[in-house]
Amino acid sequence: MEIDIKKKKAFKVTLWGSLIDLCLGVAKIVTGSIFHSQALIIDGFHSLSDLLTDGFVLIVSKYSYDHPDEEHPYGHGKFETLGTVVIGVVLMLVAIFLAIDNLNILLGDAPRMNPGWPTLIIAAISILAKEFAYRFTLKVGKELKSQILIANAWHSRTDAYSSILVFVGLIFSIVGVPKIDLFMAIVLSFFIGKVGWDFIWGSIKELVDTSLDAETRKEIKKVIHSIDGVKGLHNLRSRKVGDKAILDVNIEVSPRISVSEGHEIATWVAYSIKGQVQNIYDVTVHTDVEDDRDDEQDFISYEKELLPLRKEIEKNITDEIGEDSFKNFDSIIIHYYEDKVGLDIYCCKDINLDVEPVKSKILKNNLIKEVKFYRPL
Repeated sequence: MEIDIKKKKAFKVTLWGSLIDLCLGVAKIVTGSIFHSQALIIDGFHSLSDLLTDGFVLIVSKYSYDHPDEEHPYGHGKFETLGTVVIGVVLMLVAIFLAIDNLNILLGDAPRMNPGWPTLIIAAISILAKEFAYRFTLKVGKELKSQILIANAWHSRTDAYSSILVFVGLIFSIVGVPKIDLFMAIVLSFFIGKVGWDFIWGSIKELVDTSLDAETRKEIKKVIHSIDGVKGLHNLRSRKVGDKAILDVNIEVSPRISVSEGHEIATWVAYSIKGQVQNIYDVTVHTDVEDDRDDEQDFISYEKELLPLRKEIEKNITDEIGEDSFKNFDSIIIHYYEDKVGLDIYCCKDINLDVEPVKSKILKNNLIKEVKFYRPL
């Protein structure tokens, strides 16, 4: 239900923006052509480029809010990121073509007519309309935490800024300095290109899984350390998926607790992060008994020597103490820490076993750090 509401809000605000862009684009191009303002014509095409990106936003928003599925288990947020890149590319292409076209005219010798005063009215209306579209779209984008809506809002803001430059240029042109109109169009092109590049670069960082900012990571660490049973943490990794983030982290717990207790601590960590830190979509928590990274590495090296598992450990014990003695054991709990093995051995009921000689034989294995025996009451 929440996703459907988000889709409807994104569709509504983008549709209103499209209507504004369509009306302004046509009005600017027609007025600029009749009253001889090259900058206003260019600004009109800028508005129509907004219209194209509005349509693209509608398509992307339809898919980016879909639920996770078998092919996209982490959701469809990357569609939104990709859409933001496309908007940035469109802005940069518009900027390049506008700059080249107007620079050629500015450096040329063709005579130019001064723009008529109606161009000022259209430019003023554009400033007000696009500023309204910017604020409305930005508000909904922040509410939905949608990067593509925020990008589209800034696309509208560039149109408002461009109309301001056009407005100033038109005043100079009307009073007899016509090439100011062209100069303002070139300045506008560089501004549009800068906004486009910012969107592209921000989205590229997200697509290559750039981590969350330092302040958010600090907040996450604080939450983890507040959970009872957590001794430390390492390998905190994060990546953005649209407007949300996915985390995985290794927490350090006591090596002598049960698997179920370690799992419950990890569950508390995951739920606490999602409940206390904004825009976290999914958290994967691994339980460790220590920080087992190499000194010079930020993350665990998986080239380390592996310790033996239960079957091999029990075989080694049997080889040392014999099968008859091994049959006196009811169960063995294995602990791994400091690259060694610790054993908690529970003896069978009604068995009177001299544990010290058995313990000495087991400890002959260099991988076994300690052995503790327990007798039933």
